[in-house]
Amino acid sequence: MIIIQRVLLLVGALLIASLSACISLIKEPSPITVYSLRSTDNSQNNAWPAVPWSLTITRPISNTFLDSNRIAVRPEANILKVYQGANWSDSLPDLVQEKLLETFENSGKIKAVSRQNSGVPAEVALMLDIRQFESVYISDQKKPNVLIQIHAKLLEYPSNRVITSKTFNAEVATNSKDIPDVVQAFETGLNTVNQEIVGWALTNGHGKTK
Repeated sequence: MIIIQRVLLLVGALLIASLSACISLIKEPSPITVYSLRSTDNSQNNAWPAVPWSLTITRPISNTFLDSNRIAVRPEANILKVYQGANWSDSLPDLVQEKLLETFENSGKIKAVSRQNSGVPAEVALMLDIRQFESVYISDQKKPNVLIQIHAKLLEYPSNRVITSKTFNAEVATNSKDIPDVVQAFETGLNTVNQEIVGWALTNGHGKTK
């Protein structure tokens, strides 16, 4: 009986040791840094016209790869990857919509601006197509450039008659290949594009209600 107890204790000790070894081999998940983008204060841009109509911004469309919270990088011409351990604070279309809405609101030049389906009445709709939003390595360069391309359409709402459309581009060199520097370039590029979109929309939709 004593021998059996000792055998059972030995087997139990071996099982515990084996389980501990297995647990120690399980890798801890890599930490993920979440990055947000800040909007530029454009309240002093007096060149933009003040408009009496309200605007709704639809959720931007994009390809499947960009419709996520991952940060895209193109290490070679035909290869798209994402940065490991780094995410946007929201899915890219929602992030772009939010920052553009903030840029309109900060301008103080429009009666009202809202997201589509928010319940706020609107006379003009802004549709966006995110065609490029990635850092790109060109040739043998050691640090990437950030490339952003967004196509925009202004529609008379709710008839959806197209008022005008335009493609907006930004290319920003990064200070290094480190992710924080890449994110800073994305922020600069998106703010540049958003400023151009807001000025264009306010100017070209100005005669809508006349």
